[in-house]
Amino acid sequence: MGSRNIAEVSKLTLGKLGDWQQQTLASLPDEMQQLAKTLFKNLTETLQPLLELGLDYLTLARDGNTLSTGELQRIQLAKTIRTETTGVLYVLDEPSIGLHPDNLKGLVNVFRKLIAQGNSLVVVDHDVDMIAAADWVIEIGPGSGAAGGQIIATGTPRALTNNPNSLIGPFLAGRATIMHPKVPTAKNGSSLDTEMKIQDYFNLKQLKITIPGNQITAVTGFSGAGKTSLILDSLVPAIQAHASRERLPQQVTQLKTKFTNVVSVDAKPVGKNTRSTLATYTTIMDQLRTLFAAQPAAKQQQLGRAAFSYNNKQGACPNCGGVGTITLDVQYLPDVVETCPVCHGTQYKDVVQQIRWHGYSIVDILNMSVKTALPVFAELPKIEQQLQLLTDIGLDYLHLGESTPSLSGGEAQRLKLVSHLKKRQTKTLFVFDEPSVGLHPKDVQTLLGVLNQLKKRGATIIIITHDLDLMANVDYMIDLGPRGGDQGGQLMAAGNPRELVKEPTSITLQYLRQHFKKFGLLHENADKA
Repeated sequence: MGSRNIAEVSKLTLGKLGDWQQQTLASLPDEMQQLAKTLFKNLTETLQPLLELGLDYLTLARDGNTLSTGELQRIQLAKTIRTETTGVLYVLDEPSIGLHPDNLKGLVNVFRKLIAQGNSLVVVDHDVDMIAAADWVIEIGPGSGAAGGQIIATGTPRALTNNPNSLIGPFLAGRATIMHPKVPTAKNGSSLDTEMKIQDYFNLKQLKITIPGNQITAVTGFSGAGKTSLILDSLVPAIQAHASRERLPQQVTQLKTKFTNVVSVDAKPVGKNTRSTLATYTTIMDQLRTLFAAQPAAKQQQLGRAAFSYNNKQGACPNCGGVGTITLDVQYLPDVVETCPVCHGTQYKDVVQQIRWHGYSIVDILNMSVKTALPVFAELPKIEQQLQLLTDIGLDYLHLGESTPSLSGGEAQRLKLVSHLKKRQTKTLFVFDEPSVGLHPKDVQTLLGVLNQLKKRGATIIIITHDLDLMANVDYMIDLGPRGGDQGGQLMAAGNPRELVKEPTSITLQYLRQHFKKFGLLHENADKA
């Protein structure tokens, strides 16, 4: 049909299916026209919400296991629109994740259709444009962790812009400070510039890119524009191959670099199991075990370092094995998890909990937040240094005994950087994929502080992002487009974002220009609007 078999049609992107429909309809005999129009009408109605949600780059044959969380959520939303439910409360968690600013309009349009059908939506999101499109906002804060949990502001987005208690209000109004103080590039930074040429690869056209040394580069563009193919599938393996003197990936035709190491920082959970905590991941736990084992009472009880680990039977509660909870097998019902009745969730034997250092047991310390623990260990440099690093990356609200697999993606990314912030990183390239996912705009400023700390240590940084605040702060920007899928893969712009927005050559840069203008960062001599 339409000169294509079913396998070829399955490989078409959703955006290309409309053209195929028209070609097919024109090629069919008269007796099939009515049937084809009915079928294609149903297909168009199914496709429309998917296209509005920015999924035009996906193919019908795309493996479901390769879809991101955001893509799956949007596909479910599109299906919901077709179902035409009424009287349903939909709860969505971060639906804007992975969306280009231009696709947010389509997402909000889908939300409005659901409301028009008689439904209600509760959307948990940090995106300022998403919040601005809401009818009512409930803001929780004022801080994170123990410092949060209070409703600090409610009302329409407009009302929040004038509410002194609101933290998001200044961002909605364009009054907030979104620019982070700049860290200068090292004098020898340009000697670390990396150049790469690639031939056609997936939707990428022949490209040549430069990654400036000791600078922060943002790689931007619509979903499906080729950002992952360019950086994670080409540049990263090429540098790794170059460092180990192996053959470059087939699509990479030329590489000039001095990097000897690449660190990809993703949002995957930290720690291999549920027993991994902030203290064990940062090695603070090792210091604590040594500290408590050195106390006179511990020596008297013959409690060595092993006794102060809940992963060792010498110190772990014998009833729960150091987990702090027990699982009850209830027949015909899901297992019930309860606090251990012996250790009451502390994970340790009672004899271990009796050992004190400055009046604190090891359980007391693991229940402390980083902020609380910092002055307690002011005279112990090895522990104090680790706590200060956690504070510097904005994780001072976490407890030392907090389970690392339970951390958010943004928290996990920052925690992974702790060991890298201790030493020079001159020949290391750090690559962050969507580092601002799940972050409040104020937390983006903390993230920028962390990135600048890496830059101070000589690192070169690449961030793949849709976040306009991040784009506004980087030293260099590589924008792919013009859109996603078959319409992507081209280099739309490269350079300093503050210069690029003066003559925007892409949709991304148009949105960034509006962002600069909203926050009063677009100088009049550059404003030709």
